[in-house]
Amino acid sequence: MMNLHLQHGFTFTETLFSLALIGLLSGIALPAYQVQWQQSRRQDAQNSLLQLQFAQARWRGQNAQYTNQASDLGWAGDLSLLGHYQLRLSEATEEGFVATATAVGNQSRDTRCAAMALRLTGGNTLVRTSGASLQDDPGQCWKW
Repeated sequence: MMNLHLQHGFTFTETLFSLALIGLLSGIALPAYQVQWQQSRRQDAQNSLLQLQFAQARWRGQNAQYTNQASDLGWAGDLSLLGHYQLRLSEATEEGFVATATAVGNQSRDTRCAAMALRLTGGNTLVRTSGASLQDDPGQCWKW
C-alpha cells in the first residue's frame, strides 16, 4: 500500500514571492494614487476661489470697493470649502482684488499647485495664477 501525503497551503517560497509582488505593485501604484488625489483636491481651491469671486461681486454691487475680509462676504473662517486650502483676500480696491488659496495639510505636498490665485484687475480682467507667478499658471493647475 502506498502512503500518500497531501500538502495543503502554500510553501514559504510561494508566500515570500507573493508578498514581494504585492510590495512591488504597491510601490508603483501608491505614488500615482496620491498624485491623483492631489489633482482632484485642487478643485477645492478652484471652487472656493470662485465662490469668493461671486461673493466679492455681490459685495462690490453695494459698496465702494472690494473687501479684504472674507468675513464681510459671509465666509466662516479662512479655510476652503473642503478644508484643503487656506484662503486669503488682498489688494482690494474699487477695481479689483486678489484671492489666494494656499495648500495645507497633506495637500501641501502638491508643490506645483501649493498656491493658486484669482486676480481681478481693471474691473473686468480675471487672471488665474499658480505657484509664485502673479501673471500666469505655470503649474497648469487651472483646468478651465
